Amino acid sequence: MLSQPDCVVAVVAHPDDAELMCYGTLCRFRRLGVAVTVVIATNGVNGVSLTDRDRVRLGEQERLAESAVSFADTGIEVVCLGLSDGALRADRELISRIESELVRLGCTMLLTHSQHSGNDHQDHLAVAKAASNAATRVPSCTAILHGEPHAPRNTFRPNVLVDVTDVLADKVKALQAHQTQGGRWYLSEEYTRHRAAEAGWSLTPARAAHGRYFEAFEASLITLLGPED
Repeated sequence: MLSQPDCVVAVVAHPDDAELMCYGTLCRFRRLGVAVTVVIATNGVNGVSLTDRDRVRLGEQERLAESAVSFADTGIEVVCLGLSDGALRADRELISRIESELVRLGCTMLLTHSQHSGNDHQDHLAVAKAASNAATRVPSCTAILHGEPHAPRNTFRPNVLVDVTDVLADKVKALQAHQTQGGRWYLSEEYTRHRAAEAGWSLTPARAAHGRYFEAFEASLITLLGPED
C-alpha cells in the first residue's frame, strides 16, 4: 500500500474542476492531516451559465468566490494563477507557473486532469500536459493521478479508486455552490452519484454492490518505496 503523502496538490484549469474531479479525495486526505492545496489556473470568467450566456458577464472573482464556498471549512487551501481561460496552452509560462507552485508547496502527490480525453475542454488538456511536465522536475512528487473527465466518448481507463462514500453528500453540496454554472448537467446530484457508483462497478463490483461510491483516477506515476529514513 502507498504511504500517506505529505502534501497533495490538485492542479486544475477552472473553478469547479477540482470539485468535479476529486473533491472527495481531497477532503479525505485533509481529514487524515495531509496538507492539501487546489491550484486553479484561471478565474473561469469565460465560463458563463448556459441559461445566462446571452445576458451575463462574469466578474473576475465570481467563480473563484464559488470555489471558496465549496472548500470552506475543509482546511483546503485554494490559490489561482490568474490566467485567461479558454485558450490555455502547455507552454513555458503555464508549465513554469505550475512548477513553481509544486515546488513552493512541496508537492508529494499531484492530482490533475486526464491526458486521455481528446474531446475534453481544451484548457483541461493543456493543464494535464503542463502539470505532468512540471512534475517531472519536482523531486518530492512521487505520485501523479489523473482524474476522470466528464466529457463523453473519452478513452479514460481508471486504475485507481478512492472511496468517497462518507463525503459524497459534501461533494454534492460543494458543486451546488457554483451558481454561475446553472444548467450544466455534470454539476447535478444525479450525475455525481451516477459517476461515483459507476467507478466502483467498473473496478470493484463487490464493494459497489454494498453501496460504496468512488472517485476514479489514472495513475501515470506511483512510487511504492522511497529511500529508507
